[in-house]
Amino acid sequence: MKGCIRISLQRQLYDIKNQVTALATVSKKWRRVNSSLRQYVNTVKSNIKQCPTISIKPTKNITQLIPSQYVYVKSLVNPQCNTVIRTFAGCSILKNNRCNKWQLKLVASDANNQHPYIIGTLAPTSRTGNSGAIFVPYKFSPNGNNLILKAMMEPAGAGGGSINYGYDIIIQNSKQQLATSTQHYLAPANAHFYANNTRVVYLENSSLLPNYPQPGGGSNNGKLVIKNINNDKVLLTKERTDTSYAIKEINSADHTMTITTTHHRFGGKCPRMEDSLGCSSRTTTEEKITLP
Repeated sequence: MKGCIRISLQRQLYDIKNQVTALATVSKKWRRVNSSLRQYVNTVKSNIKQCPTISIKPTKNITQLIPSQYVYVKSLVNPQCNTVIRTFAGCSILKNNRCNKWQLKLVASDANNQHPYIIGTLAPTSRTGNSGAIFVPYKFSPNGNNLILKAMMEPAGAGGGSINYGYDIIIQNSKQQLATSTQHYLAPANAHFYANNTRVVYLENSSLLPNYPQPGGGSNNGKLVIKNINNDKVLLTKERTDTSYAIKEINSADHTMTITTTHHRFGGKCPRMEDSLGCSSRTTTEEKITLP
């Protein structure tokens, strides 16, 4: 019996050792393997140069918090230059020496690479239909407290449609630290950031207006929302029965936004039902509203 246990433990140790080696090998090749992570590197630029005293390369006290098979990817710094987020990529599911599932681990520290702590892990998620994405660090809120994440979508499978999960946000907790446990929805992909990125305005689906069939990700644009990114509070909502909106222009200089409001009418030739927006009779007006 003892011999069997010893052999079993040796086999497990061998498997763990070789799994870590394989993960390290694959992780170093992640840029060529995963399209979403390649897109992240190409589109989200490190802004660390705006704070010249901060080193780009993570120091040992930071890297030792992350498993060795993860590789450093990207750094973001907040506008106050006192918090740095460093992103590391690694493989969580390996099959035939190829990575089937990538994830990111985030570490925060101060400008001097001191007091590092793990924010958490960002893993691929599927929210609707045959679609998937991994949320990645995108930028800080202007007050430097919150971290905005952007969805990097995977190629959609059958029925996945043109879905895009848009933006999430990570809010500081009671310890004044960032933690992925506070991650939640911020805005859809069509969002507009304005007022030095302290505000976000967007259109989203409304239950007061006929919807598009799912899957497909279409929005009826029946709800207009403006949020304060610094405190994650809703400042304005416009939503009326059988009404859709379009954002025409945002004028930050005079704090106004021009929108078009469309009222839809349904009847015998176009009954009010799912996917009936294409045949509705409509009246469209233009208005200018003051931005909060």
